[in-house]
Amino acid sequence: MDVSQSEAESDYDDLAKARKLAIKRNTKRGKTADADEFSTILTSILAQDSRDTNAPIMAKDRTRENQIREELISYRARKALVDEKRQLLNKDRVIPTLENFDYERKLRKVATRGVIKLFNVIKAQQTELTHITKTPTTRTEKVAEMSKSKFLDLLKAKTS
Repeated sequence: MDVSQSEAESDYDDLAKARKLAIKRNTKRGKTADADEFSTILTSILAQDSRDTNAPIMAKDRTRENQIREELISYRARKALVDEKRQLLNKDRVIPTLENFDYERKLRKVATRGVIKLFNVIKAQQTELTHITKTPTTRTEKVAEMSKSKFLDLLKAKTS
């Protein structure tokens, strides 16, 4: 639902309340709404966008009006759920400030070093594989020999 629909709904509610109050006041005095009140109500109704099928216009059947209210309630509920989920995801995030700038820079350096070491180990592994594939005689033996444990040992040796 967009803003124009909720504005149309609130305008409609305001007009309905004003009309009820005017009728209540006028019935006590024994007269009905005069021409000025009627003309203001009629011009406000005619000023509404006629292509907007979502705005109810003086209908006795309130199903569309109730449907609009239900859509508005469900829209607000979905929006609240999304906001709650976003807050839950962002609860541990810390925005860097000048006070913790040095700490953040140290963390960035440590992460960079770790990624560089990982890429170097992967490159060493790939060069070993290329050497293995270049020797066709014992190729299958060395590929079988290159296992997960050997890769992890290589990784431990490079990092220490």
